Amino acid sequence: MRTKPLSTSERFHRILYLTVQRARGRPLGPYIRQLQEWGSLDSMSFRALREQRLAQTLEYARSTVPFYRSGTWAAALRGRDHHKLRSWPVLDRQVIQAHEAEMLAQPPVRGRYFRSTSGSTGSPLRVGMDPAAAAWAWAADYHGLLWHGIQVGARALTLRPRTAGALGEWIRNNHLVTATDLSSERLAAAVRSLERGDTTYVWGYVSAVVELAKQARLTGVRSQPLVPFVKVFGEMLYPFQRQTIEEGLGARVIETYGCNETGTVAYECPAGSIHVFADHVEVEILKDGEPAPPGEIGDIVLTCTTNRTMPLIRYRVGDRGRLSSDPCSCGRPHPVLYGIEGRSGDVLQTSTGSQVHGTAALGGVLKKVHAKTPPESIRQVLFEQHDLRTWTVLVQPGPGFDDHAAAVLVEGVKAVFGEECTVTVKQVPAIPREPSGKFRFYRSARSDATAPSS
Repeated sequence: MRTKPLSTSERFHRILYLTVQRARGRPLGPYIRQLQEWGSLDSMSFRALREQRLAQTLEYARSTVPFYRSGTWAAALRGRDHHKLRSWPVLDRQVIQAHEAEMLAQPPVRGRYFRSTSGSTGSPLRVGMDPAAAAWAWAADYHGLLWHGIQVGARALTLRPRTAGALGEWIRNNHLVTATDLSSERLAAAVRSLERGDTTYVWGYVSAVVELAKQARLTGVRSQPLVPFVKVFGEMLYPFQRQTIEEGLGARVIETYGCNETGTVAYECPAGSIHVFADHVEVEILKDGEPAPPGEIGDIVLTCTTNRTMPLIRYRVGDRGRLSSDPCSCGRPHPVLYGIEGRSGDVLQTSTGSQVHGTAALGGVLKKVHAKTPPESIRQVLFEQHDLRTWTVLVQPGPGFDDHAAAVLVEGVKAVFGEECTVTVKQVPAIPREPSGKFRFYRSARSDATAPSS
């Protein structure tokens, strides 16, 4: 992909941002160039690089982290080759929470700090990081943007929670629209900002970007895209959402996958595949604790090879997905991840007690609902399961929402979870987001008593 030239202002922000990061011990520029070099390797050389970096990480973790030399881990690795990833037990977030201090490398890494997850599952997590680890994570993100010709310093509009002060956002050349306050007025102002034509890309939570695209559509059809690219993260991206973004903003959508615990994990390339940054983080797919065959869905397990403060080895992040055995047509050596289903713990039950994954089941319901109802009739929806046979569907209605649209929602739930289910559709002024700014479209009300009020 041809790199888009930077304006004078963007070049200034690029130099300033990279200089500030280097002063903080985060050499982003050299790391980005290193990732580009590794990304140009042939598949065999890239695999050899991955194996080398992984073996170094496992040796470091075994020799410096007290937790990995005790208890279950010591017993599992005794008599086995600790340089082989499959010799290690799988790590869950509850274990990290219970043994946080023991999981820090000794002696302490200079400049270490803690990064907290949003706790969207109700179980927030602190992970020790260091400046170099943060730099690798950001470098991977910018490396993915470069696949689409987007350089560091390019003007961006972002819809996410505030993670830096106003000065930090300005240095990065970001126009921040906080994802926790997406009023029509703020979204309209964001659209006007894009209409100036100086923004290279939008990035933010999927649902927040969808709302921006819907707001843009309200102002009429345009002959030119509002913005060339949109990078989305943090939530599942469904085909109908991609279509809404493309139609509303005229943008090429770039899907990404990652987590706070490791940083960016995978990026969509121009050919449409989502590639794992395996030079930064190894991805395994496990099914019943064993490696799943290529193409089969299972638990996503991550091993980060850049964090020397708290190296996470075989960390079950809580999502599900597949690895492809086929290389991408783009020729990049990075593995291809697809079929990501969101939280593996988001399991619901049908009226007969059978388990189904909420993201897969209700995502399919939403797809059918959007195909049978007017485009703007349902602005947001939240499916709540109270017990095996009782559901409430909260709807933030738009123009055209009527009894037919409500009936389609009811039919969709019953088709998946049982015809004997009682499904009540309830219209509400707004469906609040989580404190992180993310949006969940389903939940079990039995385990979460903080339902939105009407």
